[in-house]
Amino acid sequence: MGLNEELLSLVGDIYDAALDDSRWTTTLGSIVDLAGGQGGGLVRIGARGEAVISHAVGVDPAYVRSYIETYEPFDPSRAVLHAPVGQIQTIGDWIDVDEFRKTMFYNEWTRPQGLEDAANILLEKSTDVISRLSIMKAGGPVDRKMYRVISYITPHMQRAMHVRQKLQQQNALEMTSARTLDALRAAILLLDVNGHITHANTSAQEVLDEADVLRSVHGRLATSDLNADRMLRQALAGTVLGERAMTGLSLHLAARDGSHYVGHLVPLTAGRRKTFGAGYEACAVLFVSKAAIDTIVAPDLVRKLFKLTPAELRVFLSIIEVGGVPDVAKSMGVAETTIKTHLARIFTKTGTKRQADLVRLVAAFTPPIKI
Repeated sequence: MGLNEELLSLVGDIYDAALDDSRWTTTLGSIVDLAGGQGGGLVRIGARGEAVISHAVGVDPAYVRSYIETYEPFDPSRAVLHAPVGQIQTIGDWIDVDEFRKTMFYNEWTRPQGLEDAANILLEKSTDVISRLSIMKAGGPVDRKMYRVISYITPHMQRAMHVRQKLQQQNALEMTSARTLDALRAAILLLDVNGHITHANTSAQEVLDEADVLRSVHGRLATSDLNADRMLRQALAGTVLGERAMTGLSLHLAARDGSHYVGHLVPLTAGRRKTFGAGYEACAVLFVSKAAIDTIVAPDLVRKLFKLTPAELRVFLSIIEVGGVPDVAKSMGVAETTIKTHLARIFTKTGTKRQADLVRLVAAFTPPIKI
């Protein structure tokens, strides 16, 4: 295989490594070998200016450690951080060779390894990341072949670093997004255009496991209601035409035990929603929640905020859970007039006028996250 063919093959390896970080050490070794070097390293500069060797080949681990712990500040190649991005720099670009051979760095770190020169390239430099590639040469200065190889691969290395950074940012976003979704009370399912589930939060997984109102059939979402299922498929198909074709959809779903669920399908076809959906290969998100008020979480907050007495709070919750005044009076074993008296005080303290207003009030105080 000629040099050109080897370079083309190496470029493929570089992009593979951008997608799979475990490939970088082998790929870096191939770069060093093809360039005629003895060793090499991918160096990242941390937030506090410290050097972090992401990958290294051809250098004894003891020398890697001593470089980080002791010698890195004395390395003339650090000056590449102030050079133009993508420009190859050698030791001679920063210091006279004879002067370099008098330095502690050369005599204690470079010469014991048989090294004489190094080609250094600043691959990326931004407020978020600084990284450089170093290929070390033994037996003499950086030669024409090393220049040629490094010149050829440098733009590909730069793109690979950019791809790697974007993937890391995307992974971080997905992890944060997944944790946030899992904390929500509502069942949340991210769906592709064919109805396949690309992500389900913890609450959604619980609903799917029950296989009642929603279930997964070979990874595809199915509902308990054929009409709702048809409406869902049509809405998802509409997302391929853009957001105007689908502005949202509400679904009513009934469980076997008679309880009711409400679903809201929202397209992920524009703006930040589109960016979020792309991370999960989804075109829409389905929110599903049980049509019931959580009277376990909100009462203490409502009682404190509106200064309800224990008796008034009990009536407040009974109105929501049981129903009208007659039923509440019967369930509590008191006269209807007593319930009406408490209810009148509750209306005054909460600024409401009807029993329906109390239901909405509790709904407003029910947190969307699991606690």
